[in-house]
Amino acid sequence: MVALGILQALQVSPMGSQSTQQYLLYNIILLILWFGVFPWFYETFQLWRYQSQVSSFLNKLRLSMNNNITQVLDFISSKVNEDKRLIEGRIRDLMEMVIIEPTSMEPEGLVRKYKALINSYNDRLEKDVSRLIPAISSSRPIIQNFTNVVDVLRELNFIYKVIDHYYRLAMKYKSYYLLIQLAAILPLLKEEIDALNGSVPVFLKGQPIGDSAGPLTVFRFKNLCSDLKPVSDSVKDTYIASCNFKGRKIYLVKAEGPGGTVGHLDDAIRYIYENINARPRLMITIDAALKLEGEESGSIAEGLGVAMGGIGVEKFNIESIATKYDTPIYAILVKMSMPEALNAMTKVIDEAVNKVVERLGKVIDSYSEPNDEVIIVGVGNTIGVAQ
Repeated sequence: MVALGILQALQVSPMGSQSTQQYLLYNIILLILWFGVFPWFYETFQLWRYQSQVSSFLNKLRLSMNNNITQVLDFISSKVNEDKRLIEGRIRDLMEMVIIEPTSMEPEGLVRKYKALINSYNDRLEKDVSRLIPAISSSRPIIQNFTNVVDVLRELNFIYKVIDHYYRLAMKYKSYYLLIQLAAILPLLKEEIDALNGSVPVFLKGQPIGDSAGPLTVFRFKNLCSDLKPVSDSVKDTYIASCNFKGRKIYLVKAEGPGGTVGHLDDAIRYIYENINARPRLMITIDAALKLEGEESGSIAEGLGVAMGGIGVEKFNIESIATKYDTPIYAILVKMSMPEALNAMTKVIDEAVNKVVERLGKVIDSYSEPNDEVIIVGVGNTIGVAQ
């Protein structure tokens, strides 16, 4: 059709008029520019645009990591008098620590493998931190808080290396679509990175964070109980106590605190069932949960099941124990954003914890009878929350 239109235009005269030829030449040039040159310029501009976005993101992330390391070095310098360059080298070595997942070719015993791997990692990290700051190795809460800082630095370093890897691949092969995908996830990563950056000074100071909502609920609920007694300290980093509440025997379980740790809640619950021979009528788990964009911070949700994040090892063990002894599991969730979960606890979350304490009493009244046994588990990092 285009060729036919050109021939018809040329039929104005045997040789074609000069104006007609100029008009055709103009249209041909315009078509070449529109379908050949402009798309190339547009794709090049978009490539430069997304390249600039990802490159700027990586530079800011690198600067934030260096700033976090500086904060850590200042903290260590206030405790010990050692060469900062030597300490920084040790910290960067810890940031590069690699954890290799166990093989899943044969799934039997996979949870036990993960459990052993997690315990080995925590023990190794605490020992490395103790050697890094020998002057405070006797203060376990500070060591635990510092291991949380190392975990944050490891996570930031991992994010940086992965984004940098795909950015370099995109630039190496001039992959326009790979850069688009990287640029698309940057806003989501930025929120996570801001949350991690904000958590470093909080962990160094040992302040409660939003994720401490579960342990803090248990801490405040025990003030409503009578005849409070510690049950055992045989489970590492975990607080177990019993008390009476409205005629029920309550077992309280949380990470020990006030150091930054999540404890071994599954081992504590197993201890209650198998060593104390308790047969709880009900198990209640309280944990922080990431809210959706349309939800309000501090809103509370109730449900069934084990309220617990992570890779699922402790959750699996708790579910297995509850299933074996036919114990229903009730869940209470405190909704919050990721920055709220990892940064210093806000007033909104603190007030939500008080509401959860009230709800606990109502749940126990509704779903148990006098003389029943009930387990209350405060899930989360107990940093800044004492026993």
